[in-house]
Order: sequence, then C-alpha cells, then structure tokens
Amino acid sequence: MGIKIREASDADIPRAAQGEADAYGAGQNGPSLFFPGPFPVAPTESRANQIINMRNSDPTCQLLIAVDEETGEQMGFAKYHIYKTSEDVSSSAGRPVPSGPGVNEAACEAFFGGLVVRKKAIMGTKPHIYLHMLHTEPKYQRRGAASALLRWGTERADQLGLPVYLESSHEAHILYGRHGFNDAETFECDMRPFGGDKTFTAPLMIRGPL
Repeated sequence: MGIKIREASDADIPRAAQGEADAYGAGQNGPSLFFPGPFPVAPTESRANQIINMRNSDPTCQLLIAVDEETGEQMGFAKYHIYKTSEDVSSSAGRPVPSGPGVNEAACEAFFGGLVVRKKAIMGTKPHIYLHMLHTEPKYQRRGAASALLRWGTERADQLGLPVYLESSHEAHILYGRHGFNDAETFECDMRPFGGDKTFTAPLMIRGPL
C-alpha cells in the first residue's frame, strides 16, 4: 500500500475533522470533559470551519493529509506551523484555546492554555516547526500514515535547520521517539476542579537543535 502526502484542500477538512473525533473518541477525561455540549451546530462542522480559518488567517499554517494511493481514502491528517523567523512566531496565533457554546472553557483554559504557556517558556521566539495536530483514521492506524506525516515535517525541518516541537499523548510517545523526538518536560494539569477525576499529563517533545 502506497501513501501519498499532499496539501489538504478545504474540501478535505470535514473528513479530517470527523477523523479526529473518531481517533480520539470521548470519555470523562477525554473530549467530553472539554466539549460537553450542547452545540449550536454539529461539532465536526464547527471544527472543520475552525481548521480552515486557522489556515486562512495564518500564513505559517500548513495542513496535510495522508492518502491511500490504492483507494484514494484519507488516512490521516497533520497541522504544522513553520516559523522561519522570530517574527513568524510572534505573529502566529499558534494553538487556539477552545471557547464558545458547548465548551468547558475553564477546563480548556487550564489544559490547552497551559500548553500554550509551556511552549512559550520552552521555545520563546526561536524559529522552529510546531506540529499542532496529528491523527490517523481508526481503520488506518498502524499502517504508516502517522509516520509518513511525521517524516514530511522532520524532512522539512532538516532542510531548514530548525527544531520541531510538539505536545504528545502518552499513546504516541513511543512513535515520536522513533522519529528522533526527545522529552523537554512533562506538563501536568489537575482536571478535578473542572469536572475530571485525575491529573492530565502531556509529554512536551523536541527534535533537533535549539
């Protein structure tokens, strides 16, 4: 099975948003904690519009999909920010903190806002590549799509001589390690004040020179 990496069109994004929801599922300490609803429009429709707006409003944003060359189906999706200069870093919106109807804004500010704070503390305004989003469609997991999307970013980083920064899940930690990423620190956020039942942790990882 061949895998092709190409830039995502606006028409690809609704499938990417649905794939994200399918990949991460829901649970008390998962998406439903942050996005309990109700929503004025379908959550995946809102998410697709948000992703499209991210690209339209930020020239550093690069949206990519992995495509099964045999079936033409979308296998996975990635969102990178390529910061070639300090000015690129300063002018980019980067990771947005979710807000609005259906969103547990306090929980999102604590966790996602905390990730924003830690990234700024670690990377500052140094030029770098930021992998903000990466997911694989459940039916295509463990078939090379995530690795292909990662290689796109690491090869671009090597061409530009830039480090790559990301926030990992524990499930993806080993995969990122295989692609040369090392732990910078582990972010911890107690979610119990916001309706959760435990502390969320996220490995913060860097590949390449600082």
